[in-house]
Amino acid sequence: MKAQFSRRRDTSALFAGVLVGALMIAGCAADAGEKRSTATISAAAIAVGAGPSGPTAGTKEPAGDAAPPIAAAPLAGVPQLTAARPVFALIDHPLFAQHSGLGRVDCKLPQWRDDAEAARAFYQRAVGCLDDSWGSTLRSVGLPFHSPHVTAPAKSAAVSGPCAEEQLATGKAFYCATDETIIMPFDALRPLTAGSRRGAQLALLSYEYGHHVQALIGVMRAYTDKRTAVGWDTASGQEQSRRMELQASCFSGMFLGTNYGRGDLDQQTWNEAADSNSDAGDRPGEQPLNGSDQNVLGWFTLGSEKGDTWECNTWYATVTKVA
Repeated sequence: MKAQFSRRRDTSALFAGVLVGALMIAGCAADAGEKRSTATISAAAIAVGAGPSGPTAGTKEPAGDAAPPIAAAPLAGVPQLTAARPVFALIDHPLFAQHSGLGRVDCKLPQWRDDAEAARAFYQRAVGCLDDSWGSTLRSVGLPFHSPHVTAPAKSAAVSGPCAEEQLATGKAFYCATDETIIMPFDALRPLTAGSRRGAQLALLSYEYGHHVQALIGVMRAYTDKRTAVGWDTASGQEQSRRMELQASCFSGMFLGTNYGRGDLDQQTWNEAADSNSDAGDRPGEQPLNGSDQNVLGWFTLGSEKGDTWECNTWYATVTKVA
């Protein structure tokens, strides 16, 4: 199945309100958390040798049980406090400075049917699987975690909340950082899921969930600060957008690859997910905010093949890997 992914949108709308109320997304005060320099990669990352190389050519097999285990706390750079706090960093974020995998889950999903109520039940259950997988990882390493809200209205026009206007303008799936809500409107996504048993649906949902992870751990705040500093709509600012979006693609691949062969995440599901990513990049004439088709698929398959947060450090990658 070939589908145009809904993530092709202006991320200035997606992250509306992040700079003003950035730590609403992490459920703590605006000065909570630790801000780290992003000028150089951390000593912990250097210690493991050369940094991650990014996507490479060739067929990649999903990691499955070969994915690395969840890293144990404490991670270097994560403040060891009574309550978990985000770390505001990009290239040297501690989650990317060491090898860490995701929790394994046996994800059993309702059968996908072409109606809004069935889609809502599917997404709610799938988010539970994502929670189980990502939650165990983030809690283990001392980073904050809580589940996102999910809304899956039958019509895009029925979306309400702080990002309703932005979502309606895109007409697509959306992560609203202000209230930590993944928005999956049935009518807008129906063309993307046609012919897919569950893989395209999971690819899109786990991608938006990747933005939730970025928000929780402090990456989204650091990204917003950096893109604002270099100029939101400059070439450098657009490059930061692509790094952000491609990391979410890699996180999506991590979930599907790590849990490949478990529950309902079979070969057909993975094939559908990968196929959905194959033409999810920027289209001619659009602002280059999401990456090329090749790089979107490349980062998804890298996350799937390695199942390792260290490999998903798009902030370290060369410019060509995030074009």
